[in-house]
Amino acid sequence: MKQPWIFKRVSLNLRRADGSLDLRPWRSDVSAARATEPDSARRQFLRNSATAAGGLGLASMTGTVGLSWLFSSPAKAGTLVPGGMFPEANAIAAAETIIRSRRELIMFHGQSNAVGTGGRPALTLQQIYANVTFNGGVRPGTDATAMTGLVPLVEYDGGHGTGGEVGTNACADGLVEYTAALTGVPAASQYSRYSAFTSAEGGRPIGYFASFLDDSNLGGYQGWDNSALRLKAMLGLMRAEGQKDGSNIGWLATTWQQGEADSTGLSETRASYKTKLTALERAHWLKLCQVNLPEQSWRPLWLIGQVTSHNSYGATSPAFCNPFIALAQRDACLASPYLRMVNPQYMFDYADEAAADQPMLHLTNESHRWQGRYFARALYQLIQDRSAGVALRNPALDVAAAVKVNARTINLAFNVPAGVLTLDTSWVAATRNYGLDVRDANNKIVPASPTDNNLIAAVKVISRDTLQVTLKADLPDTAAKISLGWGDPSEPASIAGRKGGPRTNIRDSAGDTDLYIASTGKTRPMHNYALVADVALSWVNRVQPTGEWHFNGNARSDVVDQSGSGRAALTLIGRPSFTASGTQSANGTQGFQTDIDETASITFAAIFCSPYAVGPGSNAGRAISTFQGFSPRQTGLALQHSYDTGVANSELTSFRLALTGSQKAVTSGPSESLDTRYKPRFAIVSVDAVSGSVRFLCPAYEDNLREQRYPGLATRPLNGKVLINAWKDGGDATGQGAVLTRYAAVWNRALSFEEMLAEYEYARGLFGSV
Repeated sequence: MKQPWIFKRVSLNLRRADGSLDLRPWRSDVSAARATEPDSARRQFLRNSATAAGGLGLASMTGTVGLSWLFSSPAKAGTLVPGGMFPEANAIAAAETIIRSRRELIMFHGQSNAVGTGGRPALTLQQIYANVTFNGGVRPGTDATAMTGLVPLVEYDGGHGTGGEVGTNACADGLVEYTAALTGVPAASQYSRYSAFTSAEGGRPIGYFASFLDDSNLGGYQGWDNSALRLKAMLGLMRAEGQKDGSNIGWLATTWQQGEADSTGLSETRASYKTKLTALERAHWLKLCQVNLPEQSWRPLWLIGQVTSHNSYGATSPAFCNPFIALAQRDACLASPYLRMVNPQYMFDYADEAAADQPMLHLTNESHRWQGRYFARALYQLIQDRSAGVALRNPALDVAAAVKVNARTINLAFNVPAGVLTLDTSWVAATRNYGLDVRDANNKIVPASPTDNNLIAAVKVISRDTLQVTLKADLPDTAAKISLGWGDPSEPASIAGRKGGPRTNIRDSAGDTDLYIASTGKTRPMHNYALVADVALSWVNRVQPTGEWHFNGNARSDVVDQSGSGRAALTLIGRPSFTASGTQSANGTQGFQTDIDETASITFAAIFCSPYAVGPGSNAGRAISTFQGFSPRQTGLALQHSYDTGVANSELTSFRLALTGSQKAVTSGPSESLDTRYKPRFAIVSVDAVSGSVRFLCPAYEDNLREQRYPGLATRPLNGKVLINAWKDGGDATGQGAVLTRYAAVWNRALSFEEMLAEYEYARGLFGSV
């Protein structure tokens, strides 16, 4: 007997219980370093920033207000998503969960932009919290007398090098303010305080900062030794402070801004830079943190501001419209559990140093300050993940997959940190195709014709996380990838930043609720702009666990058998009715059949629609099913689609399950308007023989995940075969069928609700709104 529905409402934006910060109220009898009273302008900056941060929040897809997006769930350890954004290797060990400290270090590192070159005059001259730096300032160089004590953390124009505003204050103070706004714990009661300085040196390649390869040799090249000197001095001062009040210390994070010196192409390749950056982070943990801070069990965070001034060396440079260092930085982050991109730096203003015969490489003082604020926000987010012991999210807007829908259409799926994808030319100046190009395997732009070097006709947003690219001509076989932010070769060289040079106009909407208050008092939205990137063109981009089969109708590919049984080869039945161009096939049993060792538990997922006006009577089609022969009455389990052209609201998506004897389980979503049959929809059904229940999800119809129990589920007849796009009844006068199956997946086990939702998110990445 059929049991009543058990409805379980789950937000389609997967979220986890937040991993709480260690924010114990703290009072000390020992007075902390105090700064002078801030002026009214500084007070207003902090008040406005905290108010803006406190308003962070987004409506979920169901229309209900969700948690702040800063608390949004990262991928769980081992979660797989398109493009390898959170590959399984990125899971961190439980032992590396962050344990908060009373005084925590944030070390800036890299070359000129990390020492504030271009940042004069300094803007942030007062410290209103208990954050500190060296007595000689944030740029102590190797002067021992500049590293003998701690003073309030402010920016200044002195010290080693020619820098001004670095962004250290904006980062440390920003972390205090995000914490206060989003947890309700005021600054004075927060457990952690911060120390910050920069260990960067201008004009240096990455190799200058490297340690020697031997793990037992703690030395390195000059930049490594200089940085180790500064780090040891700061940790010593922090430890002495902690001994006075009985508190602990920690190394929270390193921020990295470097790559301009390597963009000349004379020292590094994309692959070698990635290797050296990964090795540098590891050496900091192995040879500096574990040696000088042995009580810390977890690895410090490593955040990167992506270098995007690759065109500034001119049109003859190997890096012109070829950002191999920026790509290497992204490559390293995607492959590492510890490194994370924060933002591309093309969104900022750059200093014009032409009068000094210098290329445009350095941020302005306001941009350095703003970069510090972006680091602060990312730090806050990543602290949530590491405090919960889960894999780090990707805090940057980044392309995840490029899927060929047909010969002239490509869908780009993105990792969107907050809100929705937006094409915007109001802050970052408009550029060719919003920063997108089609390229071949040799990185050359693929032209539309001999007289037109731009294959892209239009770009539009089609869902929260998907752009659709329309082409002027059919995609040639030479097309290999989509590039973002490489630069327009027709624009003037030697320019960087938001007004010219390599950039995109692709952002999310994080800044709708998170505002940066500039030193002038003006507000600027903290949107995430798309990283400089490239992504391979593909039909399906997915890693498949054991016991899962995937099929893509557009690609004409076989079901991929990952079970090892070797029984998943497809057998053609008639002429298949699914094609990228929408060619119809004759009515009847059409499609592909595959032998799969079906077990008592099984899961089906598919994207399908009925794009042809068949009728006038009823029409039904099964996108994917198990079966005993070809008779519909013997079908074991099916995802199906039906409608009656004579009834306005008769369009249904349902699953059908044969149990014992004449007992059937038929479940339909809400009836929809007839014209919705043209729209591809995603549906997934999971049969759980252990619990005796069937779970069903079709987000195009409802936000609910359904669950229904059946007594005869475990003893139902098993079929051992799966048919994709199996059969169609009804049809028009010429006997044309209806169902177009675009994508199908099969698991020989039941899926949890969370896994079903994850599959839906994956399908949306491939096909947009389904």
